[in-house]
Amino acid sequence: MERIVDANGIRLWCETFGDPADPALLLVMGLGARGTTWPDELCRLLQEGGRYVIRYDNRDTGLSGRVDYEATPYTMVDLAQDAIGLLDSLGIATADVVGASMGGMIAQEIALEHADRLRSLTLIMSSAQPLDPATNTFRGAQRDPQLAAWDAEQIADPPSTREEHIAAQLKLARIITGRLTAFDEAATREIIERQIESATNAAHAVKNHILAAFASRDRSGLIGSITAPTLVIHGTDDRMAPFAQGEALAAAISDSKFLPIEGMGHEFPPQAIPRISDAILRHIGQ
Repeated sequence: MERIVDANGIRLWCETFGDPADPALLLVMGLGARGTTWPDELCRLLQEGGRYVIRYDNRDTGLSGRVDYEATPYTMVDLAQDAIGLLDSLGIATADVVGASMGGMIAQEIALEHADRLRSLTLIMSSAQPLDPATNTFRGAQRDPQLAAWDAEQIADPPSTREEHIAAQLKLARIITGRLTAFDEAATREIIERQIESATNAAHAVKNHILAAFASRDRSGLIGSITAPTLVIHGTDDRMAPFAQGEALAAAISDSKFLPIEGMGHEFPPQAIPRISDAILRHIGQ
């Protein structure tokens, strides 16, 4: 079921799967990506596992409300408050929270700032470190050369039309796809086209989320205080959030579980979805 709710003063689009009487599972997506980036198959498997699954568009993304970042800047802490506002609007007291990429950063802030609202935490292809504006990667790390070249192309000749934006996202998708799966251009293009309302909206979301990531705090010295049962999932071929970031997350959070997935990049390979869903359900069912 799709709906628009008011959360933390922001209009948020969300979609729910399953029975509201079942325990809630909140899926938090990453930078510039719509909630529908969460694979339908993953949502179905989690629902069949007895969860009331919720995916949503972060502010500035998709069908959710847009913000003038210059007038009203925000950070991951504010995006975490949006997620809590969404749960409030849906009448949900606690949830299992699963975050991917920047969504994992938001999920960490939920665990740090709203510990009473989550039953468990799952972090996929994420990091506790903020992005460094000078390198567009995590502090102390080097940007992958192929991603750095892609960044330079976007700065030198930014997409101005819907088709140009799709082409740029296709090129990025090729770069971040790991060895586990062959790159499927047709299927990837279909996903990108489904996510884009207009080139302007998509560019707005990416720009603001990058600014929010640059402005956010370093959580690496804070996440040791997280007490929620935590599962960290990370692909060994991740160019966007290098594998060491996932290892560091798992090492810093006491009693966390770490699931490396060989050959997975910064993506959800179809072959890995059953394994990911099974790991999440076993983790939250403990």
